[in-house]
Amino acid sequence: MTDSEIEQWVVRELRFAGNIESRELCVSSQQGIVTLGGTVPSRISKVAAKRAALRARGVKNVVNNLRSVPSSRLRVTERVMPRAGLAATQVVSAQKPLSDSIAPIY
Repeated sequence: MTDSEIEQWVVRELRFAGNIESRELCVSSQQGIVTLGGTVPSRISKVAAKRAALRARGVKNVVNNLRSVPSSRLRVTERVMPRAGLAATQVVSAQKPLSDSIAPIY
């Protein structure tokens, strides 16, 4: 199974798990080791995302780099960043991916 196929299975599991809320979530895989990145609103969503990824076909292990940021803090960040001349989407897109294959979840 290729890394791309593993990423697709992880994305399916994350979508199937209804308790994961995120606007920014990336999945990458290298030799079956899946890395989750982005932000979620709670630790519950962070743990649920890791469990969902572990259920996906071909996954050997999961590196959970998700940050839990409460929704109230996220709104403050979005208000502050434009004053600094940066949009939140620009900051996220400027980050270098961990591998060539990144599958965003929307």
